[in-house]
Amino acid sequence: MSDMVTRMTSAGLVVALCLAIDIALDSLEIKTPYIALLPAIVGSCALGGFGAALWATLFSALGLLYFFIPPAGFAMPDYSDFAHLAVFVAVSLFTCWVIDGLRRSNNELTRDNVVLGCKISTLLSRRQVT
Repeated sequence: MSDMVTRMTSAGLVVALCLAIDIALDSLEIKTPYIALLPAIVGSCALGGFGAALWATLFSALGLLYFFIPPAGFAMPDYSDFAHLAVFVAVSLFTCWVIDGLRRSNNELTRDNVVLGCKISTLLSRRQVT
């Protein structure tokens, strides 16, 4: 339970940092609300797994809804804004799905390498005995 809370909190902090950077960029007339949040989602997925990425995606979507899509806080976005948000969420989840698959493959390969090393060690020790 505490691991999930830690992942959720760290994902929220990273998204808040990226939102602060995006708000600063917005004040400089650089309009990139979706792009600035992708590093937070990808970083959360790479470090915390797919669950942390889901939290980061949720926090990012809520931050986009509140700060960037309607200028007056939470309101119903028009269809084009909702479509942009849906595409952002879909791309984020697909990216995290790929990263999580790579993480799992890497973990399996690491485990297989340990098993292979143990087998080679056993074979070498048997060869030296005889």
